[in-house]
Amino acid sequence: MLEILIFSLSSPFFLANTGNSRVVGVPCALEILPPGGQDAAKLAYVQRLGPERTAAIGNGRNDALMLQVDKRFSNHFSARVSYTLADSRGNTTGDGTPQANLQFLDDLNLDDYEGPTNFDRRHNLVISGTSLIPKTGGLTVAWIARYLSGLAFTIQDTNTDADRNAILFDPLPAGSYSGTGTNAITVDNEGGRNGARGPDFFELDLRLGYRFRLGGSRSLDVFGEVFNVTNRANFDSPTGDRRSTNFLVLTALRPGGIPMTGQLGLRFAF
Repeated sequence: MLEILIFSLSSPFFLANTGNSRVVGVPCALEILPPGGQDAAKLAYVQRLGPERTAAIGNGRNDALMLQVDKRFSNHFSARVSYTLADSRGNTTGDGTPQANLQFLDDLNLDDYEGPTNFDRRHNLVISGTSLIPKTGGLTVAWIARYLSGLAFTIQDTNTDADRNAILFDPLPAGSYSGTGTNAITVDNEGGRNGARGPDFFELDLRLGYRFRLGGSRSLDVFGEVFNVTNRANFDSPTGDRRSTNFLVLTALRPGGIPMTGQLGLRFAF
């Protein structure tokens, strides 16, 4: 059985911005010239906070193609293959109520903020199945393999404020960037927000079980499970800030990215 689903969703995102040069809650320095001009006295600086304004002015688009093939249980086994090809883009991160980090005065510069959202996972592949081993009286093997492409993140340098908007978020130009030290990686950056891709994810889980029939409706299942059979280290995206000593260095596993783990279990049915 083959199932195909194609969908496209376009919706506004809410952005938080101010009438000043940065988001509410963080002071911004404004230069004010006293009478007589710059030569008459040193520049005076004031701290100014503007009221937060939230409006549905960002745009995002989510497109996906989903395929699924099922092999129903026959000849002692069943299987399923599922694949999703997705593209999530917009002029915001799509995460909660994002800030307009490229805003300068009243210009939000949303065109320059165009790029993948924080949840853009281009490829998602899952292969699973179950097999009843013939002539064993109840031995079963089950498996599930998952592959996910990496999430997008931004290559930047918070040492400088290139656009002088008092927000330390200025993506670096397109190109190849490398970290240094243990577990450092090299990425090809397309430039702009979320122009680089983090590590991908792969995990294979296995389950081996045997059912003892105890007469009537009673049965005893004994099983063992192994998660992440290949013991692959599935890292989270590194920091893309060139200012950091951990720039493009893999330092933490992604949520759910456990090392190889096993467990044993019993199940009695009556």
